[in-house]
Amino acid sequence: MNKLFYPRLAVQNLRKNKTIYFPYLLASSLTVALYYILRSITVMVADSEMKGGAAMGAILSLSASISAFLSVLILFYINSFVIRRRKKEFGLYSILGMEKRHIALVMLWEVLLTALLSLVCGIGGGALLSQLLFLILLKLVKLPAALTFQIPVSSIGYTALLYTAVFGLVLLYDMIVVRRSQPITLLTEAKAGEREPRSRWLLALIGLAALGGGYGLALSTRQASDIVSFFLLAVLLVIIGTYALFTAGSIGALKLMRKNKSFYYKPQNFIPVSGMIYRMKQNAAGLASICILSTAVLVTMSSTVCLFIGEEDVLRQKNPREITVSCAQTDADERRLLKDIAEEYAASYGFQVKNYLSYQLLSTALYRQDKELNAVYDENGKNGSYCAVEVISADDYSAVTGQQLTVQPDTLLFWDGQGSYAAGDRLKIAGEAFTAAAALDTQPLPESLDNGLLLVVESEETLLQLRQRINDQQEENIGSITCKSYYDIEDGGASREAYYAGMRDAYNEKISRLRFVNNIEDSRRDFYQIYGSLFFVGIFFTILFLAVTALIIYYKQITEGYDDRSRFQIMRSVGMTDREIRSAVSKQVQLVFFLPLGTAALHIAVAFPSLFRLLNLFGMYNLPLFIVCLAATVLLFALFYGLVYQMTARIYFKIVYA
Repeated sequence: MNKLFYPRLAVQNLRKNKTIYFPYLLASSLTVALYYILRSITVMVADSEMKGGAAMGAILSLSASISAFLSVLILFYINSFVIRRRKKEFGLYSILGMEKRHIALVMLWEVLLTALLSLVCGIGGGALLSQLLFLILLKLVKLPAALTFQIPVSSIGYTALLYTAVFGLVLLYDMIVVRRSQPITLLTEAKAGEREPRSRWLLALIGLAALGGGYGLALSTRQASDIVSFFLLAVLLVIIGTYALFTAGSIGALKLMRKNKSFYYKPQNFIPVSGMIYRMKQNAAGLASICILSTAVLVTMSSTVCLFIGEEDVLRQKNPREITVSCAQTDADERRLLKDIAEEYAASYGFQVKNYLSYQLLSTALYRQDKELNAVYDENGKNGSYCAVEVISADDYSAVTGQQLTVQPDTLLFWDGQGSYAAGDRLKIAGEAFTAAAALDTQPLPESLDNGLLLVVESEETLLQLRQRINDQQEENIGSITCKSYYDIEDGGASREAYYAGMRDAYNEKISRLRFVNNIEDSRRDFYQIYGSLFFVGIFFTILFLAVTALIIYYKQITEGYDDRSRFQIMRSVGMTDREIRSAVSKQVQLVFFLPLGTAALHIAVAFPSLFRLLNLFGMYNLPLFIVCLAATVLLFALFYGLVYQMTARIYFKIVYA
């Protein structure tokens, strides 16, 4: 046999099956390009030695690893559509006398060609775009950039090695599928889905329970600090519930519709319902995948856009003034000394301090048992937990917020991140009793107390007494008072960069327990690098999710079209008009393909409070901005989804009416 027989046959097969292989090549090339770009930009960030580049590099490197994992799942999933359409062809080869080892050689050449084209196109396209995208990344993080073309060899090596392994696994999987199948099975496998699926009520109940559990966790998680652990579990439960309900629940619901004779025995309902019953078993996983990917697109894009647009709000929340100074108070003069140093150091550079703000804050961790807060754990007490507690005087709270407050003796105002206390409660703090006079609407301090307790007491004297009582409860002094000051400086002609560089040394000379000295420009650079990188990576993953969603819809339309063609030819033969068939088919396709979009919207609606609390961990508290970003993302994705549906539906109808 000619040595070029198998390569030629492989090329011929790829050409003949271009409707399924061309999108597959696009998908594999895209995943290769995205992985290569993330890898190469990570190298470029490291080589640039930019200030603060470590955080950017870490985000990009982690994103590249996630991209690699997703690529494996995506290529295997799309390959399952491809191999399903090819089984009949492989069965025909067997009937004509080809042994399975010969079919394996054909498959080997097909995968080799696909892998080679994907790597060349992906790495080539990635190399052309990586520098431009690197410049865009630097623009997003507000850093100057110069155009220097670079193709990191290590990135090419990592990419080639990874996707060679991935395509090798794909080939191995395909060979196992063909080897375990009999020729007659391969020929008739496409018709296997025509048997009516059984109702699987147990699986439907499991799915309903999992979805309900996931929704319950998402809605009941109130503290931002609990979001990471509980929300991830909620996501897992929702994914399990979605797959189970699409697989079993949808079939059960359709069979219930069929039992309703007044509804079912109408042409506009009979065809869609009966068709979906037979199709849903093999379509359920694909539809559930579209739903999960759609939800991932909405979450990823809305969150990263919100963080990127609102990064200045977050920055100002944490840095209310240009300069922030913090020290542990050791004596009563520390607070006055902070202001003196600020004015003296500013004057040495020709600057003038303005908008000066300072306050004292008692910060500690207390064991919370019902209405009691103590520095030590009481083994005989009720179950409780430690929580962060911060205490501020009424005068300092008024200075920070601009809201004049008066607190009576033996009373306090509170902000409770756990929502356990109410106005009128009697609280004991280190043995001293207070009445909770009223609850505060917000926690206005730059410090984050998402799951803690902020208390406003009558005076500075009460604050000092409370610290002493807390420290008297145990040997180590866990209650410490922090002096904080915030201020701006007016231009004096000197270099702000030089002023910032020597500022910490000026404070260190006179303050014994200095904690930190920050300026808003350094904070802004760090914020922009982190949030800009997250936005950049979010765009990458959104593109990936959108592409995979579109491809799954495309392959499902092709699969549906070939499976439905003979059925609708029979309907035409028994007297149904093309108009009736088209109307029924349109209804079926719309129900099937818009069901995931509606379910994804439901997932987002339920997860909305938890998503916002997750953003709280990044310092984002701008609820209206998040609502606008999420609404815009849902609208744009719905338009994209509708466009993909319109394009792929034409292919479906073309196949059905061929």
